[in-house]
Amino acid sequence: MDNPAYVIDCEREFAIAGGREESLPEKPRPHSFEEAITLTGVGRFHYQLLLICGLCFMAVMVEIMGVSLIMNQMKCDLQPTLDQQGILASAGFLGVVLSSHAMGFLADTWGRATTLKYALLLSSVCSIVSGFSVNIWMLIVFRFLTGFFISGGQACVFSLCGEFHGSTSRVRHVTLLSGFLCMAMIFAPAMAIGILPLRIETIVFGMRFSSWRVLLLANVSVSLLALVGISTLPETPKYLLVQGRGDESLKILRAIFVKNSGRDPSEYPVKEVALESGGASLSDVHGFLDAVRLVWHQTVPLFHRSRLWHTLNICTIQFLIYFMAQGIFMWFPTILDELGTRNGDDVLLCQVLQNFTVDSGSGEEAASCSVDVDTSTYQVMIIIGACFVMIYLIFAYIIDYIGKKNLLMAWMLLTMICLVALHYVEQFALVVISLTVVMAIGNCGGLVSTIAMEFYPTHINAMGMCFIMMVGRLGAVVGSNLLGRLLFASCDPIFWTLLALVVLLCSLGYFLPEKSAAKQTKPSATAKAIVVATTSPILTINSK
Repeated sequence: MDNPAYVIDCEREFAIAGGREESLPEKPRPHSFEEAITLTGVGRFHYQLLLICGLCFMAVMVEIMGVSLIMNQMKCDLQPTLDQQGILASAGFLGVVLSSHAMGFLADTWGRATTLKYALLLSSVCSIVSGFSVNIWMLIVFRFLTGFFISGGQACVFSLCGEFHGSTSRVRHVTLLSGFLCMAMIFAPAMAIGILPLRIETIVFGMRFSSWRVLLLANVSVSLLALVGISTLPETPKYLLVQGRGDESLKILRAIFVKNSGRDPSEYPVKEVALESGGASLSDVHGFLDAVRLVWHQTVPLFHRSRLWHTLNICTIQFLIYFMAQGIFMWFPTILDELGTRNGDDVLLCQVLQNFTVDSGSGEEAASCSVDVDTSTYQVMIIIGACFVMIYLIFAYIIDYIGKKNLLMAWMLLTMICLVALHYVEQFALVVISLTVVMAIGNCGGLVSTIAMEFYPTHINAMGMCFIMMVGRLGAVVGSNLLGRLLFASCDPIFWTLLALVVLLCSLGYFLPEKSAAKQTKPSATAKAIVVATTSPILTINSK
């Protein structure tokens, strides 16, 4: 009886509670998904995942933003009117808006990784074809299709990245993921500086292959790299679990554990993962009516009585954030050019904007070619992009300490201060800094998306993310076409209106759903002990 091995065997068979021995089931208790994913640790797999998902994010921004960088150069070949240029600038965003709902449905029923593979492939093909456009309408159509297919590269990626993480690392990595959008603001202007000034006179398929065409093709490289990366990733184990494929989910979890820790697969302590509520699958579709019914069943839960207020609140915040951020960003190069014409003299921003006339444009002006490329605006955009990256890095490493909602409202407060300052500061540097901070409100979209990702359950998570991003991109379309012209027409009233909108955003942000520490699923003490013993020191660094 005193044999230690015998005692250990007895403890495995019986639980001693209150001085009595109670028989335990022979089959071990299945681990919850939160426990199972936490036991894989955080290591090499997750950093590879962050890079691949980040490339997907960059691809979206580069493809959508790249068009605004070629406007002057493509006039030489396609001779668009000003109205056609406006349509072209919004085509990609419109494609994102119209396809986001479908992308969310496919991601929840077909799989996150599978949907992203096909989305990136089709968007790359459309982007390449757009580089060979023979007229402005062909360019508009294929930029629309590029945005239509690439929309999954943003909203679906939140679900893909978040579902490979436990609660201790999910928020930080998703916040870091959002920073890749800002890296695109460095990459795209840098490519423009290197390519657009080139004098290319090559004839391809009977057309002059100008530098702007080369830039469009070069931007596809990000999508292709993301496509290669996504092809190496498995489907998320949480999605497979919801689909009832527990064995496949456990196999992927075990592979993640091996890659992170370098240990033998048999040392992964999880033998079974508890299944979660079932999700929808495309295998249930046997006709058009089945497809419509399935889309309806995936969408309705977003507006269930328990989620209705939060869904409407999140959508309203996303719409207003992207309305302001994209509306200012779209006209930011023009504003910089106008401020630059003052030769460094101190002047109020609204005084400059009110003296600027938005030209109605004509075919004759569009026919004139601009051979020389002024790269100074691109250089300023690169600096701003670098600042945005730093902001996201700061967000990522303080978000666990002050909370997502507190961080969101703190940035809103800073935005209010800068909006007031824009009415009074005259120094060029201060005007640019204040305007940049206001434009950086778009960074808060990533924080709101992180909150939404934790709010929606797995079986409708991608649909929820894509839906709110669709509303956000709709705000970007409206802002890019409306806000700039309003600023030039009535600067002071518009800035005061924006201030009121930020106050409204701050108020709405207070009511956003956020998991409290007590409600978050925590791994057992045994799970924590095994994590410490089996994972790399990186987990200790990344955990709170």
